[in-house]
This record gives sequence, C-alpha cells and structure tokens, in this order.
Amino acid sequence: MSLVAGHQPNLYPYGGFFAKAASVDVFVIVDNTQYVKKEYHNRNRIKLSDGTVQWLGIPVKNAGRYKQPINAVEIDNSKNWRHVHERTLYLNYRKAAYFDFFYPRMEEMLRKEWIMLADFNISFIRMCLEVLEIRTRLKIASAEGISGVSTLLILDICRKTGSGSYLHGKHSLDYVDFELLRKEGIANFIQEFNAPVYGQVSGGFEPNLSILDLLFNCGPSCRDLIMKNNSVKEFSGKGPATP
Repeated sequence: MSLVAGHQPNLYPYGGFFAKAASVDVFVIVDNTQYVKKEYHNRNRIKLSDGTVQWLGIPVKNAGRYKQPINAVEIDNSKNWRHVHERTLYLNYRKAAYFDFFYPRMEEMLRKEWIMLADFNISFIRMCLEVLEIRTRLKIASAEGISGVSTLLILDICRKTGSGSYLHGKHSLDYVDFELLRKEGIANFIQEFNAPVYGQVSGGFEPNLSILDLLFNCGPSCRDLIMKNNSVKEFSGKGPATP
C-alpha cells in the first residue's frame, strides 16, 4: 500500500521535513495553498557565529495580495537578498566542518535569477533530496491538479497519487477529519520527529534550525541523524498515535 505525504514548499526547511519525505513512497509539494505572512514560506532560522539564532528570509511582493497561493508569490528583487544570503552563510558557517562541501552548491543557486518564491524553494528542496540521497518520488500539487483544503486536500492527494495511506504531521491531530479519511479507505499514520542533537559551529545547541545548519555541520551524514530521530506510527483514531 503506497504511503504519501504532503507539505508546503517552505524556505530552507528543517530536518523533519526531509525525514518525512524519506519515510514515504510519494512526497507532494503543496504549492497551491494560501501564502501566509510570518510563516516558514519565505524564511527560516539559522545560527550566527556568535551563537545567536536569526531569521534568514526572502522579501516578497505581498502588498494587496493577501490571499495569493504560494506558487503565485513573486520575490521582491529590488532588494539584494541573494547577496545577503550568500554573505550571511559564508560569514557564519565558514568554520563549519562541511562548509566546503555545501557552500558551493548554495553559491550556485543564489547566483541565478529567481522570480517566483516557490521555484526557488522547490529547487532548494530538490537539491537537498539529492544530497541526502532521498529517492522518494516527488510531485508538485499544481502540476497534478491537486486541490482542496484541510482533510479534502489530503483526500485529493491520496486519490491523485493512487495512495491508500497518508503520513500526517503531529499537528494534524488538531484539524484532520480522520473518520472521513477512514470511510474513504485511507489508512492514517503520524510522523513523530525529535530534533537530533549534533555539534554546531558555535554556542549551545539550538534544535530545529534550517536544514542548512545540519548540512554545514554534519554533511551528507545528517540523513542518518534525522532518520534516527524519526518514527512513523499508525493512527487508531481514538486518541494519540499508537505503535
């Protein structure tokens, strides 16, 4: 029975995002849901060389476009964000163990011209899947004609990918109609992800930073780290997930 999961194309996602992708047969990038300000769609957290944590974001054109889908969001290229990202990563991770392994890849990405936020985010996600050797089939919701909200979106993901089971994040317990999915023949599973502890270039350990921090500090082996702290459990529908 094919297992599928979906997730919005966040900027520089954290390790749990990639652990989820590695745990399923099909991973759907849901690029056509509503863009939300001050979420992770255009920003994520990294660690500075002084040990503090900072948001690293991409400016977008949002004035008067409050209900636009993620795949319609344009980057505000009047601001030199690509140079900011390039310099910020160089200055704060140049002493990290795997800086020379990963920084050239980021340089190459950041020196390209980007217009749409989703295009940049999805390209970064694809690059990380390749680096981490995660070979899960990747599909883009808008290209597959997937639509809907909440539980109906999940149901459409399953139908359009021919999957009989769905892997939810832990927050799905707050809003998903599991009974509806069960009636439609969908088996439900819950991802439980705990942030792995690893050596960071400076300061005390900070959990759940962008995958950038993991890749600079741990290189390709960070796949093993995130998977050791990741589990998939079947959901009974009668309370919390059970083994």
